[in-house]
Amino acid sequence: MLKGSCLLAVGLVTAALPATAYGQAGPGGCKSAGTRGMCWVEATDPGRPGAAGSPQQGSGPAQQAGGHASGRPQSACVDQPWTPPPAGDPLWGGHSPSEGSLKLLICQGGGALQGWPRVVFAPNGQPVVVPQVSPAELAEQAISAMGLSAPDIRLAPPAESPHGATIGFPVWMWTARREATVGPITRTASAGSITVTATATLAKIDWSMGDGATTSCTGPGTEFTDGLAGQQSPTCGYVYRGLVAGGVAAINATSRWEIRWSGGGQSAFRTMTLTSSARLPVREIRTLNTRGPR
Repeated sequence: MLKGSCLLAVGLVTAALPATAYGQAGPGGCKSAGTRGMCWVEATDPGRPGAAGSPQQGSGPAQQAGGHASGRPQSACVDQPWTPPPAGDPLWGGHSPSEGSLKLLICQGGGALQGWPRVVFAPNGQPVVVPQVSPAELAEQAISAMGLSAPDIRLAPPAESPHGATIGFPVWMWTARREATVGPITRTASAGSITVTATATLAKIDWSMGDGATTSCTGPGTEFTDGLAGQQSPTCGYVYRGLVAGGVAAINATSRWEIRWSGGGQSAFRTMTLTSSARLPVREIRTLNTRGPR
């Protein structure tokens, strides 16, 4: 509800922006940055309040309070005129209109590809506190909170087996099923009135079998049970056709995740790969012809 209110307000005020010549006083008494009646607010240090004013010129680092340089990129925010909601609305964050005012800012920076809306409370007589986190940065927080994991490799025959796989017989591969290994997994991250939701889905697992061959399996694979001995896996299996160097196959399993996130007027898609390893002995069984000559 909070995010929806903010986005609706953006759509309403954007269509009704008054025209103001450059250099004239814009809404709130600040200078317009152009002909759209908008007032610029510049962030001076991520994580610290900024002050209202015109954008800084040049490509040098932003200055923190006290004159220290910050190595992070600046965020520019446009203070747009709008009609705030009535007292008691969640956007006020428990504040009273007598204590200050609500500012509608459209911000860019921090990895955002488009301007993103943010409603902030400005106490009376104090500068606007510029939001420092973009939706893209919140998305990274949400993705980090997922704790996505590489495959928890399971094999049949098992990797710890003294005999391992036999040439010509099926090998089953799968990953132990946990939220972090098979998904889907969803996490959210918030800053003020901006909330970003990210969802990761396991697309496939690529198995490098240690003999030069690779096989791709959609999903986590099927767990082996004793009653299936001698059968091939219905979803993820392999058959060795010859010996491997050193007699032990170095197996790598790479999970490929598809991640989608949205929030704060932004959305994006990305992928992530995570790899784990195991070793499986590979042997050959030779049969002896015990029949004598006829």
